[in-house]
Amino acid sequence: MAETLAEELLLLAYDLRGKCRMGPVELDCGVGGAMLSDLRLAGRLRLSGTALAVDDPEPVGDPVLDALLTDIAASPRSRTPQEWVTRLRATDHQQRLLARLADRGQVAVDRHRTLGVFVETRYPVRDIVGLWEAQQRVVAAVTTGAAPTDARTFALGALVAASGLGKAVFATSGNWRILRDRMREMTAGDWVADAVRRALSVEHRSVSA
Repeated sequence: MAETLAEELLLLAYDLRGKCRMGPVELDCGVGGAMLSDLRLAGRLRLSGTALAVDDPEPVGDPVLDALLTDIAASPRSRTPQEWVTRLRATDHQQRLLARLADRGQVAVDRHRTLGVFVETRYPVRDIVGLWEAQQRVVAAVTTGAAPTDARTFALGALVAASGLGKAVFATSGNWRILRDRMREMTAGDWVADAVRRALSVEHRSVSA
C-alpha cells in the first residue's frame, strides 16, 4: 500500500492503462490537499483561525512532506489552507511522488507521442492491490455508515469527494453522487477538503470568466 495519502490519491487517480480519471487542475489541488492532510494527521499542522499553522516542526521522516513542512514554517506570512493548496500547484511535489511510486513499482511510466508531436506521459497502475484496498476502504466507510473513527480513511474519502474523484471511486458501488454527497456530509469538518473545494471553485471561475 502507498505510504502517504497523497500517494494513495495518485493510485486512485490513474487507471490500469495510465489514463488520469480526473482533470489536471483537480489532480493538482487534490494532491496538494492530500499532502496537507498527511501533515495534519501526523500532528504537524493545525488551523489557527483561518490560517494554517505549524503545531510541531519536527520532521515526519518523509522527504517530500518534510520539505513542505519546512516551507510552511518558513513562510513570511500566514496563508489559508486554500492558498497553500493553490500554491502547491506550482511545485514539483506531484512529480516527485509519481517518481517514487514508479521506483517502488506501484506505477509504470509510459511516454508516447500523440500525432507524432505531443509527448504524453501516462502512469499505468501496477499496484492493483494497493489501488483496490484504498478504494474499498473509502467505499466501505461510506456504505456501512460507520462513524468516522479511522481518521486516515475518512481524510482520503473527503479528498476523493472534494477533488472530483467520486465517480471513479463510487460508481461500481451504487449511485456515485449519493455516495459522494454522503461522504461530504460525514466529513463536513475536514478543513483540508474544504480548502480543496474552494481552490477548485476559484480555478473554475477564472477559466470560465
